[in-house]
Amino acid sequence: MTDAVTVALIAAIPATIVAAGGLMLGFMNRRKLGDVEQKVDGRLTELLELTRKSSHAEGVKEQKETE
Repeated sequence: MTDAVTVALIAAIPATIVAAGGLMLGFMNRRKLGDVEQKVDGRLTELLELTRKSSHAEGVKEQKETE
């Protein structure tokens, strides 16, 4: 192995380590984002259910008031 090849390999090591670390962080962030997405979806489902019940109750109340 020539000196130029050795220097190039040594110079490439830090970039390789940074790239591997970035890849690992990307996988961890994707998992965390999936968790956040599930929590948000659950909250939106709760909000829609409460809105539906509230709207129905308002309709029933309005119908009783008109009778």
